[in-house]
Amino acid sequence: MIDQNRVRQMTRLAMMESDMGKNVIGVCSYRKADYVLVQILKGFFAGTVCYAALLLLWLGFLWDDLNAFFADAHYEEFIGKVLLGYGVFMLVYLVICGVVAAERYKKSGKQKHLYLKYLKRLNRSYASEEDEDE
Repeated sequence: MIDQNRVRQMTRLAMMESDMGKNVIGVCSYRKADYVLVQILKGFFAGTVCYAALLLLWLGFLWDDLNAFFADAHYEEFIGKVLLGYGVFMLVYLVICGVVAAERYKKSGKQKHLYLKYLKRLNRSYASEEDEDE
């Protein structure tokens, strides 16, 4: 005979698996420090590309002013401002990436523990059935 409680537990587990997908499994396969470090590393490359794109847009917008600026040969000042802007942008961006990654890891850990709790409950129901059969 079909145990309705066990069917409900299996359905709940299947829904959790489909909602969580590979995200929780992928996140929880790392230690927290490793996961955050990988996300910061990805953020470094993405932030560099983003800053370069923003810099090109800004240079295109101020093209006439830059021609006059470079006519006076203020290259060191311009490069210094660009590098300072890059440093500040990357510092803020990488801190945000680290905080988001830590929160994502924390949330995934809670989902994993809840999933394992329901899975253990299902295993106990099977074990109790086997004990009753013997």
